Amino acid sequence: MKLFVSASDSQEIFDLLTQEGVTYQQRLSGSVRELGTGSYEIYEIQANLPEVKVPPEFVSSEGDVRAFRLPSGRLILTDLEGNLERVAMPASPR
Repeated sequence: MKLFVSASDSQEIFDLLTQEGVTYQQRLSGSVRELGTGSYEIYEIQANLPEVKVPPEFVSSEGDVRAFRLPSGRLILTDLEGNLERVAMPASPR
């Protein structure tokens, strides 16, 4: 899995991966400058997580997403370019 996160989201993801026992590599990928709001850093995170089929409840009409399963069963959802969308727990199968 290759994931891109903003500096504000990076610590949460680092803590999550550490808590799950997932080894990862991180590097500063660059910074983004936005007119009127300043700039922020983007981190690239690489981890050996399996990509899984996106559960129906996370399929978005706004665009395609990718899902990567953590050992606990939680999913890291990204857009097709690897930008973090959210971390979620899929519904239990009935």
